[in-house]
Amino acid sequence: MDKHKDFIEQNKIIFYIIFAILFSYVIYNLPDVLDVAGKFIGLFKPLFIAIVIAFIANIPMHHFENWLTKLQAKIGKTNFSKGTLRALAITITFLLALLIVIIFSSIVVPRIAESIYLIMNNLDSYITRLTNFINKWAIKFHTNYRISRSEVSNLFTSANISGVLSTLLGWFSDDSSNVSSVVNSVGSTFITAITAFFMSLYLLSNKERHIDQLRKLVLFVLGKDKSIRLFEISREANHYFNSFISGQVLEAAIFMLETYVVMRIFAFPFPELIASAAFIFAFIPMFGGFFTFVIGIVLTAAAKSSSTILFAIIFICLQQFEGNFVYPKIVGRSVGISGLFVLLGLTVFGGLFGFIGVLLAVPLTALIYALVARFINIRLYRRNLEVKDNKVYELDKNDHKKVLY
Repeated sequence: MDKHKDFIEQNKIIFYIIFAILFSYVIYNLPDVLDVAGKFIGLFKPLFIAIVIAFIANIPMHHFENWLTKLQAKIGKTNFSKGTLRALAITITFLLALLIVIIFSSIVVPRIAESIYLIMNNLDSYITRLTNFINKWAIKFHTNYRISRSEVSNLFTSANISGVLSTLLGWFSDDSSNVSSVVNSVGSTFITAITAFFMSLYLLSNKERHIDQLRKLVLFVLGKDKSIRLFEISREANHYFNSFISGQVLEAAIFMLETYVVMRIFAFPFPELIASAAFIFAFIPMFGGFFTFVIGIVLTAAAKSSSTILFAIIFICLQQFEGNFVYPKIVGRSVGISGLFVLLGLTVFGGLFGFIGVLLAVPLTALIYALVARFINIRLYRRNLEVKDNKVYELDKNDHKKVLY
């Protein structure tokens, strides 16, 4: 070891010169270097996709595996190995995912396509109804504002509503031309998708072994102290992201179901379309319901203007119930932070990283909150201080408390 250190010390200047040359080469040839690096990283694309699939699928798989283990212990007659139970849990997980896809594609998608097709065919009449609806309420509120049909039509044109509807119809339509285009687009990445799928199976079936291998690599590169700190942070990050993903999906499904039931009970138009929008926008925490409300109010005013006010009242009540009770209970509790920090995280990360930041705001905020809280608590403990029940305590050697404030 001493000889190795002496060699480094003696040749320190040479190492600095080599580093400076390499750094200069990278700077002056940055586009080429980034291109080569991008191609190299692209080779690992199936692995990255497999890690995402395995991370998400691990959540239900873990629950199924525990359930099968308890069921086997309760029955007592079977003695399946841990590997067999893991394989059964993986099979159930992916079969359930396949079942959801089949139900969605065979029942929900055709109804959504039908709704979009209906909107496209009646877009002119919907523009007229929407214009009349706006002017009607402008008169009721005794305002001088009036809007013409051409202004509404221009607004729809500037927003490219027809183009958006055509694109959506192309996604949800089931005619042969669209199927062939989907097959062609999927075919271009078929090998990547299949490779990623089988990689995810290997990752799930031997996840403990792969985690141990990764830990060995980290220990080899970073050493003991830094590795232990990284492992602790990774464990907390895994906990928060697992809790958030499971809680967020559950919250989105509940909101979609609530929206669909309400739409059906009160015979509002386009229940499947608006409920699907509710599910998608529910992944934007706190504010996703507002986007669903805007879509719903426009569609209701255009198709059935007499129900618009009723829809607005009911949906606002539903949104308040969802935002104040369901979301904090399911997602806020699952990541262990209050609604204040959820809202703060949404504001900060949404402003920094846009839509992706909004999606990841809650687990990232929870992780940062936990790390900062741990750091502060350790520092206070070393200073023999404690804050609890709105009081500041000083601790002696025997952990006896003395009120300071």
